[in-house]
Amino acid sequence: MKKHLSPSNSKFQTLLLLLLLPCLLQAQPAIYKGLRVSLFGFETIKQAPKSLTLRYNIANTGRYPLAYGKSGEALPPSLVIELDTQAVPLVLRGREHLLCEAIKKEKINLPPGGVRKKLEMKINFQDVTPDSLSHTPSLQNPLDGCPDLVFDTVFITQYTDKKMTLDYVVRNRGNQSARLLGDSPSREDNLAINVYFSGSLRLTRGAVLGDGIFVREGRETLDGVLLPGQQLQGSLVVNLKDRTSFSPNLILELDPFQTVRECDKANNTWGVKVEF
Repeated sequence: MKKHLSPSNSKFQTLLLLLLLPCLLQAQPAIYKGLRVSLFGFETIKQAPKSLTLRYNIANTGRYPLAYGKSGEALPPSLVIELDTQAVPLVLRGREHLLCEAIKKEKINLPPGGVRKKLEMKINFQDVTPDSLSHTPSLQNPLDGCPDLVFDTVFITQYTDKKMTLDYVVRNRGNQSARLLGDSPSREDNLAINVYFSGSLRLTRGAVLGDGIFVREGRETLDGVLLPGQQLQGSLVVNLKDRTSFSPNLILELDPFQTVRECDKANNTWGVKVEF
């Protein structure tokens, strides 16, 4: 037997639906209507003092076709650029805007959902300025905090009778930025890294200096500033002529010439155990 709604019940249900309608509308997911691309799969092809050449993948993650860079195709002002930040090369960490500026100069033509792989772009460093200094008051006022440089890791990539190649990663674990470059054009007042030969894994007076390098602008760093939490990656070649069976191990020392003001100078070494 069918039940018939009374006029009062019908009015109640209509009123309830009107009250719930705003909630139902708010529950719908927001739809992105703009232009958007995602960059991922970065690979460094070549790094020079004034440029960096990268291989990358790009996907059109927006809802509309995207085409710019060719004659008559202007860059859309509403374009959103997303980056796979975990894959960005270390030298560009904290400088991701350089990637965004570079992709805007490329020729892109992608349908919605379209992907292009293994493209190449070149990022020029000539116009890079240390704009991050304006956000690092510790460089002007020591009371605001301090940087703290430490080795994250060191590993051997090549080992022969005459030389050894080391890759290293340095991180600023302080709460303020570190200035890595000196005021003169010479590299000799930049942040340095020394390598010693030692019989133990600690830097002692008996350790023998093996080699050393200075951090270079355009190679390990773009503008000479290492932001809090940011990493720096580099490599150095060590001549093994002074290494003996009594001092087979390697000790790396950060900032041996005390050019960077830090919170803690006692954590600036890293030992690498090596079989002779």
